[in-house]
Amino acid sequence: MSTGGGGSSLSSDSFARCALVINPTRYPAYVKKLKRITRRTGIEHIVESRNKEHFISCVREFCAGPERYLLVWGGDGTAHDAINAYMAARESGELAGPKAIGFLRGGSGNGIQDSYEVPFFFSRQLSALAESVANDYVQTVDLLHIHSGDTVVYGQLVGVGFDAELLAVRSSKKARFGRYRSETRPGFLNYMIAGVVTFARGFDAARRPRRVELLDGKYGFRGTRVNAEFPIEKLVRTTSAAMIEIGTRPYYGRMFKVCPDVVCNDGLMDVYVFNFQSRREIVRHLPALWQGRHHAINSTLSRKRRPVIERYEVTKCTVSETSPFSFHVDGELFRADPRSEFTVEIVPHAVPFIVPGTFYHKFHPFEDDTLGTKSPVSDELDK
Repeated sequence: MSTGGGGSSLSSDSFARCALVINPTRYPAYVKKLKRITRRTGIEHIVESRNKEHFISCVREFCAGPERYLLVWGGDGTAHDAINAYMAARESGELAGPKAIGFLRGGSGNGIQDSYEVPFFFSRQLSALAESVANDYVQTVDLLHIHSGDTVVYGQLVGVGFDAELLAVRSSKKARFGRYRSETRPGFLNYMIAGVVTFARGFDAARRPRRVELLDGKYGFRGTRVNAEFPIEKLVRTTSAAMIEIGTRPYYGRMFKVCPDVVCNDGLMDVYVFNFQSRREIVRHLPALWQGRHHAINSTLSRKRRPVIERYEVTKCTVSETSPFSFHVDGELFRADPRSEFTVEIVPHAVPFIVPGTFYHKFHPFEDDTLGTKSPVSDELDK
């Protein structure tokens, strides 16, 4: 979260038509420095939110206001709130024209920023997003629609099992049905401590039997030498996997590539079933697991005829247990409804994100914005 590093100078009109909302709850001293820097960029509308409710209100005001672009400073929880406020405004008809949201690094994890290649140093973040605003580098991405009883929420990452148990240990309050965890101890160190405690004491609890129903997609195995796929209309699995992760973005926490093969705008969610049988198996594969090298892990497991990391690409997934359980959405912990299940459905092309040029051009390889002309590949296709 450093403000150091290089970066091109920003003109006073680099962020024309921009608003900035800052979530200051964790780093008030840093926010003062942040506000001094951002005032020099020409952003006229800068708001420091007072609490979660005020932050959501600020995002809703942006949706109904004249600005085209919203920049948000905060972590994954802040990004989660911004996405849900945007979707609420969209569903209520409050969007005043096309809008787009970009995220600056302001948390200990920053999984959403990692997923969309937001640079690390603050000056480079501003330079990258200034270029994006000037060139309208906006990528519309898919969201997950999660519902459990009366609870409805949007996100890009849903998990059950070990990671949900970890978040429960990290929190000082028990979850209630459909309620956010409100007293979580922040910081990456606290997250790591909770991880060690969960690994030592809660691994068996994470491996409870679960029913997983998958609809309309395919199973996709990735190996180092062989890949395998088959289509799915409906598949029901009962599994005691240590963790199940459902995503439309790859990263969770600090560079943990939990869903490595996700494509953010293909209209499908990736479902990963982590079938680790013991703590020793996790420890052995932890570096590859953190780096998202599932193909390497699967090659080792399949040679030993051990259960592999299963991957599915589907449009709908329901997870249920025989008793109430917790699950997370973008790192925010929820409790499944009294029927002990939640359902996730894909919402294609749901929200426009402001993304750095490095990310944008991967999805638009035949554009040449710097010259204002088509690329040689496009010219060749026209012949």
